[in-house]
Parts: sequence; C-alpha cells; structure tokens
Amino acid sequence: MYIEKRIKLRDINYYIRVELEYKRENNDFVCLRMKNYKDDYYDGGDFSILIEEIEKKYTFEKAQKYDKNISYMADVIYLYERIPFLSGIRDEYISSKDNLPYSIGYISKEEIEKYIEENNIKINRNDKFSLGDGRTWNI
Repeated sequence: MYIEKRIKLRDINYYIRVELEYKRENNDFVCLRMKNYKDDYYDGGDFSILIEEIEKKYTFEKAQKYDKNISYMADVIYLYERIPFLSGIRDEYISSKDNLPYSIGYISKEEIEKYIEENNIKINRNDKFSLGDGRTWNI
C-alpha cells in the first residue's frame, strides 16, 4: 500500500509517496510499517511533523546546490536527502481557470538515485535516520 503526503515548496505541491505494509509483531499486534526501509517504523503524525519542519526550513537557494539548471530536480533531491524512506515524489500543477490538475509528474526513488549518481551530486546519506527520532533528521 502507498500513502502520499503533500509538501509545499514555493508554490509547488509535491506529494511524497511511501510504500507501507502491515506486519504482525511479536505480541501478535498488527502494525503499519515501511516496506523498503531498514528502520521500518512508521507513524503518520511523525511524518507530518517532518514535512512541516522541511517546509519551514526550505529555501530555493538551499535546493539549488543540488542542481542549478533544473529546479524540479533540485527540489526532488532536496526532499530525498531529508526523507530517505520515500518511494517516489509526485508533483501537480493546478489550473487557476478550472481548479483542476493540468500537469502531473512522478519520479521514483530509483530514478532519483540514478540521477544523483549520473550527475555526481553530493548528498548527505543519513544512515542513522529514524522517523521516530527527530534528532536524526537532516533538516
């Protein structure tokens, strides 16, 4: 299953997609966990707090360090560095004329990693990141 949460950078709505699954714990209690991340803890409230903090600290200048030519990729990599458990990022532009989406895009985690590698972009790979511990967040 996927959950998407909106994050707004400048005037652009991005949706962070996370792949989740239900797992049975030792005490036979069923929990929602991240599917493809080493620290599989997931809590929607913690995720919302992380998103709020990223929105507050974001500046276009900070994002440009990842890509000066393509602002979309600069934002995507900015988000990926801070939300390493994401499965992908969707963006959507709403028409002011009829309030409907006129453009929707999606980039997967694999495509983001490939772009980073092919363009020799330096990012902080936060191996200690834990959604449940705000002290490990790179904001």
